[in-house]
Amino acid sequence: MQVNRNENYIEFIGDFTVLSSAPLNGGLTEAKRIINHKTDPGEKGPIRDYFRKKFLSRGEGLEGLVGFLTAVDVTTGFVGCEDWEGNSLKIMVTAGVGDPVDPRYHNTINVIVFTELNLTTAGMANLFIVATEAKVAALREMEIIKNGKEITGTPTDAIAIAKPRSPSVPGPEVNFTGTATETGHRVYELVKKGVLASLEKNNGYSTDRNILDRLAERGISRERLVETAFSLLAGEPEDEGELEEEFLDTLRTYSCDPNIHFLLASSFYLESEKKRLKLKGDPGRLVADELIGIEIAEYIGGKNALFNFIRYDREKPEILSELPPFLDDAVGGLLAGVMTKTFELHN
Repeated sequence: MQVNRNENYIEFIGDFTVLSSAPLNGGLTEAKRIINHKTDPGEKGPIRDYFRKKFLSRGEGLEGLVGFLTAVDVTTGFVGCEDWEGNSLKIMVTAGVGDPVDPRYHNTINVIVFTELNLTTAGMANLFIVATEAKVAALREMEIIKNGKEITGTPTDAIAIAKPRSPSVPGPEVNFTGTATETGHRVYELVKKGVLASLEKNNGYSTDRNILDRLAERGISRERLVETAFSLLAGEPEDEGELEEEFLDTLRTYSCDPNIHFLLASSFYLESEKKRLKLKGDPGRLVADELIGIEIAEYIGGKNALFNFIRYDREKPEILSELPPFLDDAVGGLLAGVMTKTFELHN
């Protein structure tokens, strides 16, 4: 089996049996080539016509071709290999989910898995499930938010599981390849690694990104934080521009503090937990949200910040009025603490 890659595509060449959800010749089929081809996001028309245009111009037909399309830069794709006694794996992943803070742009996640094992159709279907689980696990670990919701894929994802049409590894057919098996476990880990690596390379996502970036992904940008923070400022100080820069500097400093990171991140997860308990709105008996906000405010700005937090919590200016209970108090505590600290340093 041969792997070719260039700026336009990544392809596996061999003599395969393939089970796939590919847009060209998907399903259970025989193939000589499995190709993941880069396309223009604005490309229109039937998939088959697109591939005909690309391949017939080079004197090649579509017979024996399983085709994937992606708007992702395929040079950011991941190709991984693992060999061990009785088996060999080759995995290709291209992954993109659009701009980290702009939900309008979606790419796609394509995964191709090749194994030397003599898999039955059931064994291939098992690996299809494993690859899907690994992709979802990578996205959950990366915690990617689009349109206010954590995603588990994009609308155009596709997967292929391939094996040699004439098995090169002696032995009986393999019916089960779940994650409890050596093959399933290795496929899971390699696909997950590939999705994480491709997303970081293509979109700039990383699992350890700053908490301000994760707030921005939820529509809480630095600009809106400044706007909200200064909305309760009395009067119009002549040096407001300077104060805003000092506010942003202090905000950046505390965003790197692991305690602030964990307290803010806890509000993300507690919103989900609140939904599980089927608590609607901001019930009067709920005080855990205020406790998080107070802790953040006092950690940054001491007791003076507590009074600022009470003002933000009561008034709920600007973006605070748009956020659910845990998040609005966590962000309110952040603004109260940073504003208090900013004025202390300024004076």
